[in-house]
Amino acid sequence: MNEEKIELRKLIEIVWKGKVVIIISIIATMLIAMFFSVFVLEKEYESKATVQITSNTAAEGLVKQYIDSEFTSQVFAERIKNQAFIDQVFNTTPKNNVSNKNLTVNVDPTTNMISFSFKSNDAKMSKDILAALIEKQKKAMSDSLQNEFTLLADSYTKESIKLSDEIRDLVKMYNSTVHMNQLPEILILQSMVSNQSIVDLTQEQQASLVNIDGEIQNELMQLQARIETKSAEYSKILDQYQTVLTNIESFRPDPLIKTIIEPTVPNEPSSPNTIINLVIGLVIGTIIGLGIVFMRKYWIDTSPTEK
Repeated sequence: MNEEKIELRKLIEIVWKGKVVIIISIIATMLIAMFFSVFVLEKEYESKATVQITSNTAAEGLVKQYIDSEFTSQVFAERIKNQAFIDQVFNTTPKNNVSNKNLTVNVDPTTNMISFSFKSNDAKMSKDILAALIEKQKKAMSDSLQNEFTLLADSYTKESIKLSDEIRDLVKMYNSTVHMNQLPEILILQSMVSNQSIVDLTQEQQASLVNIDGEIQNELMQLQARIETKSAEYSKILDQYQTVLTNIESFRPDPLIKTIIEPTVPNEPSSPNTIINLVIGLVIGTIIGLGIVFMRKYWIDTSPTEK
């Protein structure tokens, strides 16, 4: 125990004798850190913003599914930090480079809030770039959804044309059966499929079926059932098509993407942090100073002239 106390005392004496060297080393490294912070290191300004994605839409069915899958916080975050998207927004060139490395995106899945920060060597530019990215991403997501709606409307159009042709063919088969079997003309079906389909038999037409051969009657009833089924599908497709058209014309992303905090113009640079750099300088200076003191002590103690 006494030996440990003696060794500790020697260490303290060595440090105390070399205090001038340690202090000079600390002052020198802190001055260097200050010089680099003020004159060498490039200042960076950080603009911040917060956006919330909501699924508050009056749309229903398939249209709502499209909107819910497109407008999510994860989709927004992943797309906005994509370098290809950033290059497209700013027409990035080697001389005018806007990198996604300067963009930080954090998503809170519980609130669907997205926090953004963008660093630049100019305070106003950091704000302008972040604001442009958010607005362009809103428009990009809206355009993407509009394209999806357009493709969906096209698919409904093709499906309605197909159903229309099928209904006409079925009606022709029905009417052809009526003619071939010389049945009452009142059984002839009238169809205007391009606008709406009228396929229900009237009471008078149903009465005309009473005395018809059972096999023919069964065939006509089956044809009528198929026509009614296809007509119902056709009406449903038309309703869905109209819903999609309404969304194409009226859809806006603003209710779904809310800017909670607008991009800010930073008043002070976020880096370099002079205080942290000075602390680093203090630690490095202390280490260097102690190293010099103990090295000098070792050199003196092991010098041949001392023996």
